[in-house]
Amino acid sequence: MPTLHWIGKEKVVNHHQDVPYRVLEHQYGFDAEKGEHQEPTESGNKIIHGDNLEALKSLLPEYEARIDCIYIDPPYNTGNEEWVYNDNVNHPKIKKWLGEVVGKEGDDLTRHDKWLCMMYPRLVLLNKLLKRSGSIVISIGHHEIQNLLLVCKEIFGSKQIVPVTVQTSGGKPSGGFNYQHEYIVFIVSKDFSSSRSKYSGGKVRSPFEGLTLATFDQTQRPNQTYPIFVNNKDGTLHSTGLSLQERIDKGEYSGDLKEFEFDFNEAPEGTVALWPITSKGDKCVWRLIADRLKDDWREGYIKIGENRYKKNPNKFSVQYLPSGVIEKLENNELEVIGTEDGSPTLVFGDNKTVGGQVPTIWSEKDFFTVKGTGKINEIFGKKAFNYPKPIQFINEILRAITDKNDVVLDSFAGSGTTAHAVQNLNAEDGGNRKFILVEMEDYADSITAERVKRVMKGYGKGKKKTEGTGGGFDYYQLGQPLFDENEQLNEEVEESRIREYVWYSETKTAFPKERAKDTHKHLLGTKDETDYYFFYEKEAITTLNHDFLATIKQKADQYVIYADNCLLSKEFLQSRNIIFKKIPRDISRF
Repeated sequence: MPTLHWIGKEKVVNHHQDVPYRVLEHQYGFDAEKGEHQEPTESGNKIIHGDNLEALKSLLPEYEARIDCIYIDPPYNTGNEEWVYNDNVNHPKIKKWLGEVVGKEGDDLTRHDKWLCMMYPRLVLLNKLLKRSGSIVISIGHHEIQNLLLVCKEIFGSKQIVPVTVQTSGGKPSGGFNYQHEYIVFIVSKDFSSSRSKYSGGKVRSPFEGLTLATFDQTQRPNQTYPIFVNNKDGTLHSTGLSLQERIDKGEYSGDLKEFEFDFNEAPEGTVALWPITSKGDKCVWRLIADRLKDDWREGYIKIGENRYKKNPNKFSVQYLPSGVIEKLENNELEVIGTEDGSPTLVFGDNKTVGGQVPTIWSEKDFFTVKGTGKINEIFGKKAFNYPKPIQFINEILRAITDKNDVVLDSFAGSGTTAHAVQNLNAEDGGNRKFILVEMEDYADSITAERVKRVMKGYGKGKKKTEGTGGGFDYYQLGQPLFDENEQLNEEVEESRIREYVWYSETKTAFPKERAKDTHKHLLGTKDETDYYFFYEKEAITTLNHDFLATIKQKADQYVIYADNCLLSKEFLQSRNIIFKKIPRDISRF
């Protein structure tokens, strides 16, 4: 895979680890009925004002690997100085960071190098926040599309990375060319299946997909090359045969992998053998190993039917439920009305998976930039923001890649179109999607948050009135760093926020919000049979000793205990399965 190099790359590859962890300070809550108020809304929606690199890091304790969908519209790096969000990457905060981290102010960094230095650590943190099955979509112009694709392949290498061309205007002349388009880059899982979109269509179809994986063969995945034995009379699963890898391990096959022949005659009596063969008659492999296939059959996740492809010699075809569909089942997003006669295969109701493909060229006029400008002028009753993305455009992106309960993040929030689109989709399909917006500019409250307020309450008058979507959000500022300049815990930070951080640093999970009334004061929680204690007092020096241990009544296989000092011997700690960690020295930085 080609690797992109640029001036300053070695300084920023791991820069996300050096970014200070800052807490989020709640400023106000808002909901459509009560307006602004001091108490958090518990809505799950957030708007954060502050540098997006630091804000992304502040989200890790609660959201690492939990964000379902990310959309960002970063600077295009056009050199145009008139953009509200300066596309030339000359924002003073970014310039300061580039000067301090990448090199001195006088260093010769080109515009493209600066842009890559700005984007790389942000993409790394976005990747940490994204679910393994999640999707990210990035808007970008022609100036940085090639650089962006290479960087994304480096960071998101296990996913599909597909650029889509979007017509955005009637044209912008430049250098003898008339630019009528921009791009959106889809970064999605290998088994990505688009939801039905309004513009590109899509048809209701079965959630089951073919079990054959045509991109690999027996030489590459011998453990996924095996016969499936199906009962001849009723088309149900009987068993599976040995995989090619198992035959090699048992000494039953020692030839060249390419020469291994699929034997249709080895099926037990009353059954037929099915081998992984494409509809065109080419050898391939199954998507699942044999044990997983049998487990999924018992769960109803496998469907066996007649083979309709003349070039495929199998009597039956086999289909499976991809992991994304299984996740929808577990979240009760798909209705199961029963099982097929004589087999455990699930039968779905009317809300079957809606299938469709994302077209790689979007040319609808509703996606033109002028539509976005018109909409925000309508919301504010005046010109309020230059070149926001059209709401129809973001609607379409989110419609294609989100489900009803997804969490959507936009760390270059601009005028707040992404939150507007989330609210629209929830109103459209009864969903409960949540949004998190990050905006570094001073208009985060006056434009970004204000737009969302108006969308929730409703805007316009008379015939042009648009009803509100309802809902609420919480507005935050980036607050104090957790550690001060001397690497000591910052005593201005609330103890509850420090506890959340320590718990996350240990377990990489969100801090449990509910605690039993009789829980030990210093117990953070329990994970994998280990109890975690954070013995911390702002006004005192804490010591792990026999007196403190006497206060612990809850039994665990292992204990991790933080304190300022420890008076217990290593031998004693080991005998009680206690790991002592010194505050602040042993608190991990991430």
